[in-house]
Amino acid sequence: MKIKLDGGPGDLIRRCEGCDYCIFEDILSEEQRKIGVLDLPIPERHTHRAIIEQICGQNYDDPCPMKYAAMRSLYDDFMATQLGAVKIFITDLWKRDHHKFKYDEALPRWTKVKDLGRGKEESYAERFRDIWNLGLRGDKQTNTAKGIYEVVVSDQYDLHVQSSTVLQDEARERKELHKYVK
Repeated sequence: MKIKLDGGPGDLIRRCEGCDYCIFEDILSEEQRKIGVLDLPIPERHTHRAIIEQICGQNYDDPCPMKYAAMRSLYDDFMATQLGAVKIFITDLWKRDHHKFKYDEALPRWTKVKDLGRGKEESYAERFRDIWNLGLRGDKQTNTAKGIYEVVVSDQYDLHVQSSTVLQDEARERKELHKYVK
């Protein structure tokens, strides 16, 4: 995809016309949103397209330059999926507080260490990491950003951790069995 740069403000990638809100506008810096990044190769370590689509959530069928920029700019699937969970968190904050939150306003709430109902100090970000790790099968994630978010904020968090631990153990056992089956 080649786009000519003119050095003006139009060089920044913006959200698609059909989108009311784009999390990538909040999380990508202006440098990461310069149209020239589209000419760069996708790095070996990058966020995969399926994760970008989960984060976006708009099911926008036409090519979206913002998604292509995100694939070149975000670090990996873990970080991108967590950003997707924060996007859902922002929506919940909007609904609860009747105030539009931006990513940089919501992130401190996401990472704030406090008692989330289990009698111990923790943050949503810490819970996210734990559920992410329980959902890994090799280098593939079995959970979506929305699925992880729902567990992270759940009053039944411990129950979800227990069941995810059992599922992870069972997957490990199946993998061991496959080594011996020919």
